[in-house]
Parts: sequence; structure tokens; C-alpha cells
Amino acid sequence: MIYYSHSQISEQGVTTGSKLLRVHTDGVLKNALHHWYPGVNFNLSNVDVRLLLNDIVVLHDLGKYTPYFQNYLLKQSPIDNTLKQHARMGSYVVYHRWLQAGDPKLAIIAMLLIFRHHGYLIPLEELMKKIENNDNQKIFELQQTSIKPVLSEIVSDAGMEDIDKNLTYPDLLALRKSINFWKKKDTNIRDYFLCNYLFSLLIEGDKLDASETPFYSRKPLNPNLVDRRYGQPAVNQDTDLNQLNQNEIRNFCRAEVVGHLGKDDILNQYIFTLTAPTGIGKTMTALDFALKLKAKIAVAENYEPQIIYALPFINIIEQGLREYEQTLGESDARILAHYQFADVFGIQNDSDEEEYHQKLMKMDTWQGDIVITSFVQFFETLICNRNKLLKKFNHYAGSIIILDEVQTLRLDYMPLIGVTLHYLAKFLRSRIILMTATKPKIFDLATDEILRNEQEEIHPLELLTSHTKVFALFNRTAVYPLLAVLAGSPEERTQQFSELIFPEHWQTTKSCLIVCNTVKRSIAIYKAIEKHLDEKGLENPIYYLSTNITPIQRLQRIDAIAQALKEGVAPILIATQVVEAGVDLDFDLGFRDLGPIDSIVQVAGRINRHNDPKRKGAPLYIIDFGECEKIYGKLTAIQAKLALEKHSVILETDYLTLINAYFEGIANRSSFAVSRAFFDSMKSLKYDASDRLEFPVSAFRIIEKSNNYQSVFIELNKSSQKLRGQYFEKIVGKIDKEDFDKHYKRSFQQHILSVPKQFTTGLEAINRFDENILVVPFQLLYSFYDLNTGFVRDTNSDGLTML
Repeated sequence: MIYYSHSQISEQGVTTGSKLLRVHTDGVLKNALHHWYPGVNFNLSNVDVRLLLNDIVVLHDLGKYTPYFQNYLLKQSPIDNTLKQHARMGSYVVYHRWLQAGDPKLAIIAMLLIFRHHGYLIPLEELMKKIENNDNQKIFELQQTSIKPVLSEIVSDAGMEDIDKNLTYPDLLALRKSINFWKKKDTNIRDYFLCNYLFSLLIEGDKLDASETPFYSRKPLNPNLVDRRYGQPAVNQDTDLNQLNQNEIRNFCRAEVVGHLGKDDILNQYIFTLTAPTGIGKTMTALDFALKLKAKIAVAENYEPQIIYALPFINIIEQGLREYEQTLGESDARILAHYQFADVFGIQNDSDEEEYHQKLMKMDTWQGDIVITSFVQFFETLICNRNKLLKKFNHYAGSIIILDEVQTLRLDYMPLIGVTLHYLAKFLRSRIILMTATKPKIFDLATDEILRNEQEEIHPLELLTSHTKVFALFNRTAVYPLLAVLAGSPEERTQQFSELIFPEHWQTTKSCLIVCNTVKRSIAIYKAIEKHLDEKGLENPIYYLSTNITPIQRLQRIDAIAQALKEGVAPILIATQVVEAGVDLDFDLGFRDLGPIDSIVQVAGRINRHNDPKRKGAPLYIIDFGECEKIYGKLTAIQAKLALEKHSVILETDYLTLINAYFEGIANRSSFAVSRAFFDSMKSLKYDASDRLEFPVSAFRIIEKSNNYQSVFIELNKSSQKLRGQYFEKIVGKIDKEDFDKHYKRSFQQHILSVPKQFTTGLEAINRFDENILVVPFQLLYSFYDLNTGFVRDTNSDGLTML
């Protein structure tokens, strides 16, 4: 008999088999072994994990040999949608094989992975409940009976002579005892990484083969590509750093960082930090280090590691992508950008004959030399039970990971992130570079809050050994705390700022940045400053920037502000925290609402960014509109005030000391129960739970999604109206998804805002087929949308919305 894994429908509507089952299994195994990293180390004595992977892959589709599945696949009667289920048979066989090998834990892991290879990973207790179910046992017995006559063919295909004797139902009592013992006596964080790694290899290999998407063989890359663009850096130990200009300081820093690669034991180091001031060229310095490290690994291990570069925000992802492309453009490296607005059609070295679903699969499984992605993609794959995301989990193994702007991560997640990165390096042998200008205590907190209980520590290597000296070189800016100058109601504080504080410290010839904690406050300040300029007859251009305006306008506005700064017309920008990271704008002075010290330092990085000696000590004034506690919490507000109010002025040379004192105060008084709870869930394989407050793995999110927000499409002009029509045509099938994604998706998403629901009364759904997106039609645009400040918000609401 011929057994198929997949089928196809001809133009005449006839269903036929499209791939032999044994060919599919061989293809999945080839994919899995191709992506297997030989350096992984799960500390399993006398166990070859590749043999476990082999058994999982070879047996994952065993149930497809039943006539029930073949009838379903080929649309032949009788079709039984229950009996055609195919995962349980292989899961029981692999369980018995590894139980006989004397390892009940690995037997259960293998069973779980096959059992769930078409769904999410589930907790062991839930797996036990499914196996104990009487209906489940009856289904298996019928499938077992149906497959017995053809076992000799299956044995031949699979190359396993013991399938017959292992094709039995598990001993429920013994299985429950093993699971209970595991949960009570034998939990280990290693199990989480082992499960997710093997599951990822299985499902990635399965999906690549099923979609006929070829895997990508990574190439060696020229380790001197950054040198080619910027010149080879050099360190002179006798150099007086105070005599260097900013470009020379960048050169010094890059030389010192890559100089570590000359150490004999550098390949034994897996976690690095790169601490440097804003504007010092960390992006290219880290890439230079990564390319040269990749070359050393290739020689030592005969393995080409993937470089993964993760950032928090879309605007700096796209900025980083441009920098990478300019540096690597002449090479044949395949750079994948994987984030919300990623262009699936722009993958290098694509064949024109590849279909859309294959291009999408290549992106979703990171088939490339270098991946540039978001923190959401990176961390929600790292701590995850979802099939869709876990396809790429195995790519962390042996990779070089660069994490930029890590200070943007939630404080209560810092220990969890630190400990997860530690074990990623320990078990999957990832090399991790943490880049920041503010040195958050991620690894210190991980050790203090979690790792000490595991009898482990983290010892990162600081790549910029002279970072304290480098910080001390800069006098670009100075922070001036003015925390007591505003008082009274929110309206009174806005008026005091616009009529007294702003005019006192600003000069008409100076460009100025004003950063507020909330959208509502930023709009009020914009209107007040606009009124002030009008009353004084001043012609300084004024701009507004926040997530309250559409992404397409944000991009256009940043370009317009950059041009205004270049022309020297002294623009004024009122913004929220969207300017704190990765926005390459350079103002003469600024104001920032009281907030976290690391956020304040990031805003300072937009002032005298290019180190103009004529603007030495450019001021950033810290004022208090009274909303810090409501946005960032009481602890942050208290510690920020304590750190600032001791000083009348804080020079940039002292920023690192200020940041360290702030983080120590925050860390000593914070509760990190959430981090510990998530870690315990990972350790015990609590992949899911009905109550999110139990913090199962499935509940982890980098950005908390609120049900209080609504997506709204803004019709800004006739072009936007056409986009709405094209979206409608996709919904009703007049435009297929591939065409929409290729020609319209990015533009469509750049017209969408996330708006608090209380402001959306009166808006209707974009069309009757999609209730998740509302629309501001062009004819009502000015009723709901201000072209300067964005979505019109009810002034009676407190409007405490960040960004």
C-alpha cells in the first residue's frame, strides 16, 4: 500500500497524494539535523540527545499510516474526523522506547512533544488528563487494530524493529507516579530548554518540508566588513582620551571591544555587556565584534553561527536594518528583518519561483545569516509555549545575539530576562551581547533573586573595559532638576510651564525638545507652547510626536524635524517617550517630565548628540507635572526624586554614578515576585494554566496588552481611502492575501492607531467583516483627528496614556 503525508487538489477537484509519508519523514529529519547545533549541552550523562531527536522525528507521524488518516487525506469514504488524529500513536511508541532505555523523564518529554506537535505545549498534568481519558484510549485501540496488518511496512520505513512491541497504551499508574515524582522532586530549568529546543527542531523541520521550503545554509561572512566601511580601529594605550574628538573616541571604543577577541579563552565566554554613552557607535561596534567572533567560531567549531540583533521599537529596528545593509551590502549575506512591518518579499537571494507561503515560512523560521527583529519576537519566542513562535526557538542555539536598548524592558522582568539569557548561554551555547547606555542591573538582579537558589552565578565580560573613563569624557549635556517649580492642578502646571519656566530657560535661537509622560499632557503642552509662540510673534517651527499620531506621520515628522535642525531654524518638539531610544535628533536644550533616571539619560542623548564643543553642557531641565507615580509607579517616582533632588546640576560625567545609585535604590525596594513565578513555571513545565495570575509560560508578554484599547484606521487622504478599499477587497477575496501583503499591508498598518476605547464612541467598524478595527472616515477626519496632535481625546478623561 502507498502511504502519503500530504495531498493536493487538481484543477478538476480531484484529491491525490502529493508526498510519500516516508519521504516526508526523511525530509523532516534532514531539516532537523541541519539545524541541530552540535555544541548544545544539556548535561545529560550517557544520553545522546540526537538519538532522542531522531526518534521523535521518525515517529511523529506514525499515526498517518492508519487507513483512517489516509481516507481523510485523500477524501475517500469512510472519513472519521476523530480516528484520523495521528499524534498519539507515535507518542506512545517513543515513550515506551525511552522508558525501556531507563529514562522516564526523557520518555515523557518525547511523548509530550509528539503528542502536541500540531498545537501548543501543555503542562504535564494536562497531558496526563488527556491520556487518562477513556475516549482517548478507545481511539488508540481502534487505530492500533487498524495499523497492525501493515506494521512490517512501517518497520521498514522507520527503521525501528521494536515498533510492534511498543505500540501499546501507557501504564497509567506508572506514568502518573513518574510525573508526580518529577513535579515534586526533580524539576530542572534544563527541561524547559530541552523541550523547547527539540520541539522547535521538530515543528520547524515539519513545516519546512510540508511547505517545500528549502532550509538555508549559512555562509561565512567577511569579518572585516565594518573595517571596510569605517577603517580599522586601533588602540594606543598611551593615548590621552581627553584629546580625542568624538569620531576618534568611537574608533578607540571599537578597537578596545574587538581587542578582546585576541584573548586565548574568548570562546569560553558566553555573556558580554557593552556599556557606552549614547552616540558612541554601539551598533557598528557590536556588529564588528559579532562578525569577527563568528569567524573565530567557524574555525574552532566548523559551524557558522547566526547573528541575531534584537531591538525594542520599530523605528530603531528600521534604522538598524539600514545600517546593517549599508555595511554588509556588498556581501552575499542574507539579512532577514522580522518585525511588524517586515517585507516578506525583500529577502535576499530569493528565487522568483518561490511562492508566497514559502517566503513567509523562510522569514518565520529565520532562514538567514543575520536576523534583525523586535524584542517582542525575540523574548516571546524565548519564553513561550506557542507553536507558531517556537518554530524558530532552535535558532538561538550557537547563535551570536545582540540585544540593544535593554533598559526599555520592564523592571519587574529584569531578573527573569537575566536568568533566561544565562541558561540560554549555558544549555544552547548562545553568545549574548547586552548593549546599553544606562547599565541596568539585569544580571545582578538575576543572581540575587533567582540564581543563588540554583547555586549559580553570572559572570559577564564587559567589552568596553574603559567605559567609566569614556563616560567621564563627555560633557555634552547636564541635567538640571527643577522639581519644585510647578504646583497646583494639571491645568495650572501646564500654564506655569508655558508662561514662566519655558520662556525663562529657552531662547528663540535654540532648538528645544520637551518630553512628557502622557499623551494628554503632551497635547496640552503643545497647544500652550503654540499659543506662546503665536502671541510673541515667533516663527520657530513647532512639532508634535507620540503614538497618538499615525506611524506614517511619525516617520514623516521625524524627517521634517531632522531637516529643520539641519537648516538651523530652531524647531521645538513636544513628544512623549517615543524619542527616548534610537531617534537620531540633536537639540540644543530640553525639558523632561520626572521619570526613571535611565529614561532621563536617554532623553539627554537627543541633546548635543554630536558633541558640539560650542554647546558643551547643554541643559536638560527636569520638571514635575505630577504624573510620574501614576505612570511609572510610586517606587520609581520616589527613587527618581531621591536621585535628583540632591543636586542642583548633574554633569554628563556623573550620569553613570547617578544611574547606578538609582538602580540600586530601585532594586533594593522592588518586588520581583513576577519574575520568580515565571521562572518557576518554566522550571516545572507549567506551560499553561486557566488562571493567568498563576504566571504560566503562556502568559508571558514583553508588552502587556490591554483590553481597553481599540485599533483605529485613520483615513488621512484619498490614498488612505484607497487602502481601506484594498483591505476590504482582501477580506471578501477580491485581492488575495499575498497581493495585499506585497503591495498594501505596510501602508495599511501605518495608518492604524491604538486608541483608548473611551475615545472611540461614534466610530464604526472598518467594514462589516472586521469588528476589530474601527475607522475614522475621511469625511469625519477633523471631528476625530487633529493633523498636528493626532486622535482627538475627550478632555474630561484623565488621559494617562504613555507614548
